[in-house]
Amino acid sequence: MSSPGRRSVATLSALAALAALAAGLAASGASPSAFDRMSTRQSRPASERPAGPTVDFVAVQADGTPVVDLLSSEVEVRINDRVRVVRSLRRVTTAPAPIAPGKAPRVPPPYGTNASVSVGRSFALVIDQESFAGREPLLRNAVEGLLTQLTPADRTMIVALPYGGVRMPFTSETARIRLAMEGVSGQGSRNETGSQLACRTREFLEALDGFLRNHADRLSPLTVVVFTAGLAAPRRDAPMALGPGMCELRVEDFQRVTVAAGAAHANFYVAQPADIGMSAAAWRETIAGVGYLGSDNPLEGIEHLAGATNGARVPLDGTGTGSLLRVARESSAFYVAELEPERGEVYGRSRSLAVRVARRDVTVRARQEITFVDEPRRTAMARLTVTDLLVSRDAFTDLPLRAAGFTVREPDGRLRVGVVVEPVEAAASLDSVGAVLVDADGRIVARWFAAETIQRPLLGAMAAPPGTYRLRVAAIDRAGRPGVAENDVEVRLTPVGPLSLGSLMLGISRNQGVWSRLEFGVEPTAIASFDIYGGLAGMRVTATLEVARDPDGPALVTLPLALTRADDSRVVATGAVPLGALPPGDYVVRGIIRLEDGTTGRVICSLRKVARQE
Repeated sequence: MSSPGRRSVATLSALAALAALAAGLAASGASPSAFDRMSTRQSRPASERPAGPTVDFVAVQADGTPVVDLLSSEVEVRINDRVRVVRSLRRVTTAPAPIAPGKAPRVPPPYGTNASVSVGRSFALVIDQESFAGREPLLRNAVEGLLTQLTPADRTMIVALPYGGVRMPFTSETARIRLAMEGVSGQGSRNETGSQLACRTREFLEALDGFLRNHADRLSPLTVVVFTAGLAAPRRDAPMALGPGMCELRVEDFQRVTVAAGAAHANFYVAQPADIGMSAAAWRETIAGVGYLGSDNPLEGIEHLAGATNGARVPLDGTGTGSLLRVARESSAFYVAELEPERGEVYGRSRSLAVRVARRDVTVRARQEITFVDEPRRTAMARLTVTDLLVSRDAFTDLPLRAAGFTVREPDGRLRVGVVVEPVEAAASLDSVGAVLVDADGRIVARWFAAETIQRPLLGAMAAPPGTYRLRVAAIDRAGRPGVAENDVEVRLTPVGPLSLGSLMLGISRNQGVWSRLEFGVEPTAIASFDIYGGLAGMRVTATLEVARDPDGPALVTLPLALTRADDSRVVATGAVPLGALPPGDYVVRGIIRLEDGTTGRVICSLRKVARQE
């Protein structure tokens, strides 16, 4: 192949160090390739700040779609009615959210973060079995509608309270969920007295409290959907002048559920038949002001439960299966606010919680109380390994990460995935790092664990057959904070006639060589490069580099690429992207190869430039 133009000084200086960088990776068993050219040397930070307690909450728009761009400055967290300092805010994706027409991003994200980890959701469908006599079709229709919105990463359990217990433990198999729902039958009577309603409600609340306490050690939110056809509000079961009756229902019975929901990270929805009417109140109060027991209205207890858990009420409509679509939408993402730790922080004890967002038309769903993870649990979390994080279904956001993958070819023709990992916080120091490639069936097809973690960003590689994978990267820093980031990776080469193109990568030029970079700021230029495989010596090609706003949009800048032969089967295309004139935002960098017969091919890479931090 022949070069289409003169190489720049910056390009030559960058290429001069490639051999040294490749030799360093070759010592660890990797062969030289485009991946081997991207390296960095950065000293380890001296210290880590202690991790603070965290609060998770949901923020949704009017249509139930989770907010995607909330800032920590917009969030106010109160613990025991005292404002706490929000150190950082992270968004965690649990399921793909539907994209409205015209709302698809113009540029794919340049890397994955903790916010892009589709960790899956945990649903607990809790049925107040004693209240649903004759209303089973409403239950099954609602659950059937929810099943259509589940992903393979979601897990659902069926619980019948107060006496049925767990009818189906957590499972991702929709057939098993349907079978369990077929076995649920309503019991009880629709003509119950006020005392019977109160007794039934108290038994249900006690069973619900016990169920939630069994899930108090969760790391991620639990979405609880309570199906009930009516509950009693707090009421007396004896005249005011007498002692408590057998079916006394107190405010404390609801408050215990409040505490248990906070400890279990439970987000509540209370689903009720839409045709529940207002029954007559039990007005037995005499003219002397004695004898009042309370209301027999079955809606009042539902309102009390929704208020005690800060849950949302969902009507069950017998005409279709869309009753729980709102639950599916709102549960597709949540935020984690890390608070500044305080001296004498209280762990293992419930305290009041209030979360507010300074943005119009945004609804916040947070529990009434919260229990920060106690010291034994924190110690157990500190024992987690990178392997534990890679196979877990939970979200780990304490350590914010960026991660990306790209494809290169071995000299023997096999493909491998290069991995780029870096902590978002400049001061963070990584202790252990690993990555896996997961196929569409959830199987792990390749693994990589870092032998050393000083480099910034950190580079790794693993062999994989062609295909589309989910790259999952896990890391633990020296302060013991875990983090997991994910990114979609397509393992393939791009054919252009007799040639094949590897992935386009971005970095910055330094005296030691080209440093890989996932995000850019004040740098004047970025170095773009990719490998060209195959072809014959002397083949004439034209190589150009373009910068655009979206993959198929007009080029903002067009530049020549320098071609340098690395070995008998590989040519390196390299060019400099001028960053100084670009305003902050996301862009697409396109590497274009045109053969003499007009055959054209391209590789693209997203570039993110952020505003300079003052």
